[in-house]
Amino acid sequence: MRLTAFIIATSLLFACSSSVPRGILPPDEMKQIVFDLVRADQFIDNYVTKDTTANIKERRITLYEQVFAIYKVSKEEFYKSYTYYQQNPDKNKVLFDSLNAYSNRRKSVPLKAVQ
Repeated sequence: MRLTAFIIATSLLFACSSSVPRGILPPDEMKQIVFDLVRADQFIDNYVTKDTTANIKERRITLYEQVFAIYKVSKEEFYKSYTYYQQNPDKNKVLFDSLNAYSNRRKSVPLKAVQ
């Protein structure tokens, strides 16, 4: 009986600790959005900055808006969630550890498989 109670209590603890409040994007969705925003920044840094006529700030905003549209979230929803994760270091660490693992997995998969 004690073992069963311990297992249930532990399961509830982990379930509660991984949940986020209503209106906050779940970690898996945040991971994918942040990953694509980082990729957008890399594109800006590697290619757009070399174009002396480009308005880098406008291009960055456009790319960010495209990422938000892909995931069907508003800029406000994303930044509200981002702020939440920053204010909760334990959840933020899990998010960014997951993001790092996700990035490493994507690097190890051949390009054809990623598309």
